[in-house]
Amino acid sequence: MSSRLLLDTLRTHVRGVLTRNPDWELVLAEFQVESAWMVGAWDDVQSLVDDTNAQTSSIVMARLLLAMRTGESPAIVEQLSVARSVLGAPITAAGVKGYRRSYEAVLDLHLTHELELIHNAMMSLPTTSQGNSQNRRRQVLTNLSRTLSARLDASLPTFRTREPVLSMRRTAFALM
Repeated sequence: MSSRLLLDTLRTHVRGVLTRNPDWELVLAEFQVESAWMVGAWDDVQSLVDDTNAQTSSIVMARLLLAMRTGESPAIVEQLSVARSVLGAPITAAGVKGYRRSYEAVLDLHLTHELELIHNAMMSLPTTSQGNSQNRRRQVLTNLSRTLSARLDASLPTFRTREPVLSMRRTAFALM
């Protein structure tokens, strides 16, 4: 079964659960928004983000992805700042010895930084494909590939850790 089909199934299931239990909306919003961005349902992502004031990791990431989708630099910078503030809070609360308890927050910040790296690299690509600009494009993409590869190697080698990283990368590149 393809991941897109699984995500569409998840989205349908969540809608059904919310029909029976509308008071669960806040709890399930993270699943809804995450599955929506993974299948590229950007109107749904926008609607879900507009309907909540929550500052959960998925909602914050959704706002960042929406800003990247528009390509407006001030909005992207603002959402990166908000994301770092919100996603870093659990690390601060956990203290010096709380790394294990705050690994999810570290992973969220890792994802945020990778979104920024991908966005900056894509924005720095030359638009023409003649001569020197072709070499520049190749150089930017090679550097980005090396950086992303090193960052993936620095993460825990588990599905639970690496799948969100790779999924977010696919989403970011699809936006570009």
